[in-house]
Amino acid sequence: MARKLRILRASDLNGTLDMRDVLPLIEQAFFERGMGRTEMPPKSYLHFPSHEGVLLIMPGSLPQMDEAAVKLINVHTRNPVDHGLPTLIATIVLISPDTGEPVCIMDGTYVTGMRTGAVSGVATKLLARKASRVLGIVGAGFQGPFQLEAVRHSMPVEEVLVTDLVPERARNLAQMAEGFGLAARACETVEEVVRGCDVLVTATPSDRPIVRDEWVREGMHINCVGTYAKGKQEIDPAILKRSIVVVDDWTQASHAGEINVPVSRNEFDRSGVYAELPEVAAGLKPGRTDDRDITVFDTTGLAIQDVVTAWKAFEVAERENLGSVIDPLYT
Repeated sequence: MARKLRILRASDLNGTLDMRDVLPLIEQAFFERGMGRTEMPPKSYLHFPSHEGVLLIMPGSLPQMDEAAVKLINVHTRNPVDHGLPTLIATIVLISPDTGEPVCIMDGTYVTGMRTGAVSGVATKLLARKASRVLGIVGAGFQGPFQLEAVRHSMPVEEVLVTDLVPERARNLAQMAEGFGLAARACETVEEVVRGCDVLVTATPSDRPIVRDEWVREGMHINCVGTYAKGKQEIDPAILKRSIVVVDDWTQASHAGEINVPVSRNEFDRSGVYAELPEVAAGLKPGRTDDRDITVFDTTGLAIQDVVTAWKAFEVAERENLGSVIDPLYT
């Protein structure tokens, strides 16, 4: 019998997931990937240069979990000013592996935020020094709260330093951290954040390095979150050359991650990558082994992360009867 199709808007989803539930799901997805038990073709791109936009197509499947989905994510930088729309528009279609039916179409913005934060949380757990206490966040926009929420559940955060091009956003994120009982401060410069933290998150759309090599000290861990396309870059490539570099996926990272610019200039290659995070999550390679090391995690976002997070949101929506249900599209 054909399954009905659930439609979930952003307003149906916001607040449905607990980061403490998403973190182990993301770690499990990395484990499955490390064990070779996922199917995930590299991201495909459609570019709309006259509209300053790009569409990313991200299919993924985890057979052991019996879950599959496709995410479509648009990044159109002129949307807020020209059309009154968000810069990022994401749509996720959940596919039933047993029949191929679409079982849910959902807004993917919230899921993307949750899973991107959780990825940094997992990387921090596996790569940061156990003695890390100060979290630094550069970029306090949409992704900032998710990063704060995830990393605070992955290390014993005592203090948070934040900066953003829009000072009010930095102050708001610092206030959010204070609401969790943490010491927090909005900083005026990136340098102040970097020099003062143990774990750094960069979550900006920058196309030039904003974190300088001389600011980064031994023992730091850096989550590079903002790079998502060719030409994007947040940290000085010199940092990579003296760090233990871990990527989520070599193919994606070399084309669209933090390493993409130095790779394109023949200044960095695969020999400089210690591991893919799925290898670490699966125990195939150890994470941090020396407290003096600088570790850098380059995340581009994997479809399998969207799959497990979206199916969890769907599970909640089914239980609480969220959104609306329509007849199958193909009947």
